[in-house]
Amino acid sequence: METGGRREGVVRFGVVTPSLNAERFLEQTLRSIWSQRSGSIDVDHVIVDGGSTDRTLEIARRYPSRTVVSTDDRGMYDAVDRGMAMVRGDVVGYINADDEIAPDALRLVADAFAAHPEAGWVCGRVEYVDADGGLLGRMQPVRLTLRSYVGLGWSCIPQQTVWVRRSFWERVGPFDPAYKNCGDYDWYARALRLEHPLILHETLGRFRLHPGQISLDSSKMIRESRMVQNRNGGRDAWGFVRGKILSLRMNARNPSWLLAKKRGRIRFTR
Repeated sequence: METGGRREGVVRFGVVTPSLNAERFLEQTLRSIWSQRSGSIDVDHVIVDGGSTDRTLEIARRYPSRTVVSTDDRGMYDAVDRGMAMVRGDVVGYINADDEIAPDALRLVADAFAAHPEAGWVCGRVEYVDADGGLLGRMQPVRLTLRSYVGLGWSCIPQQTVWVRRSFWERVGPFDPAYKNCGDYDWYARALRLEHPLILHETLGRFRLHPGQISLDSSKMIRESRMVQNRNGGRDAWGFVRGKILSLRMNARNPSWLLAKKRGRIRFTR
């Protein structure tokens, strides 16, 4: 039976991917998105491209994604905001053109939202992989507060695993394009002001670490992380202490992840 063009009981996920010269990994990203479809999961995917000059658009045309070329956007988060305004979905999220949605993740998210109708957003375990897809480690998020989150000084909520009810997205509002690297850190802080995420223990996403990605620019990351802290009162002594406690809890929950960082297998800055 169809309701508004969809069968009853089907959850539509609106997925946005910002891209710019993403030919190296885009195929894997698109496969991870479109493999999620099933009898109960529908997908609407919008690629917002910043004017790629490589084979990005050619690769995108092989899939049912909608592609919008946006050469006048103000960076990645502005591109995501534009995509969110176009994409259709009961649940929305974004995945970068070098990352992946884990197999069966959208069904797990749909089931979690069905079981917890009060939840506005969810996140879960993330896998870190290298440029060739080799596993570097896994990280399971732990429960946190706004104060501990901003006191930590970086976002421990793995963006590749975050999915949001459309109604909650509208409550929090779009990403702030003033950020070029830490817009997700700012958005999650704003979301935490409203409610804590529902944390799942299954792997929902894969974060690819490779040279050249935006998140590896340490100076920009530090500057923008401090912007988030200043906006949310996270740079005082009590915020620092709470951030340290959160860090200890994360390390205790994820010993192999901690070991991989200590050995340099997982590095977020260069």
